[in-house]
Amino acid sequence: MQFFKYASGSKGNLYEVRNNIGGRLLIECGLPWRKLQAALEFNLSGINGCLLTHAHLDHSKAITQVIDAGIDVYASAGTIDACGVNPTSRRVHLVSNNTLVRMNDGFDVLAFDVHHDCREPLGFIVRADDEFLLFATDTCKLTQRFVYPFAIVAIEASYDKNILADRLDLKQCHDSVAKRLLTSHMEWRNTRDYLTRCVNLSKCREIHLLHMSGDNINQHSVRKKIENELLINVY
Repeated sequence: MQFFKYASGSKGNLYEVRNNIGGRLLIECGLPWRKLQAALEFNLSGINGCLLTHAHLDHSKAITQVIDAGIDVYASAGTIDACGVNPTSRRVHLVSNNTLVRMNDGFDVLAFDVHHDCREPLGFIVRADDEFLLFATDTCKLTQRFVYPFAIVAIEASYDKNILADRLDLKQCHDSVAKRLLTSHMEWRNTRDYLTRCVNLSKCREIHLLHMSGDNINQHSVRKKIENELLINVY
């Protein structure tokens, strides 16, 4: 299994999973359609579907074009409704907490609940090539304790509470931005603690930190701290 990160953050999100028999699976479609196509080098062949965590535009912007291109979308009923998409379309598959989907070309997907400021947001576990991927972004916390031996983890580490506090004191960050980070996104120490306490990392070879919030976190420092503590490659 391979994981590719094309865009991650408030300006857009797009990720891809590939397996060793040529199967492809998109996660999120939060770029303008032309930019999404360009990120994929205008090659949509072999894409089995698109997993959508929630309806915010930086994750769902191209959902209509994805469907029109003949790619199946997997998302919660709340997400599909908020996106204004017809839930009865043959390309739309409604999933919810603990829904297991068996796809073509060797992908199995399990959805689970996360905590964000929108309707019915989800995270996903993807199984391919007898390996497991944990994907969770745009959530203020995670409470599940998974037993799967994850080979790849892609997880939010949005901000540093100390940097955020300093920027608030210096009037470099609006109160509304800080409040939203605190109530709907995950602080990097919480991410690290969750990985340490609740995630089976015995077979993990790479961790991808997602949706890092610009000036509110030192990306290089956090990456190195988590890498040195967990002894796993962190990107």
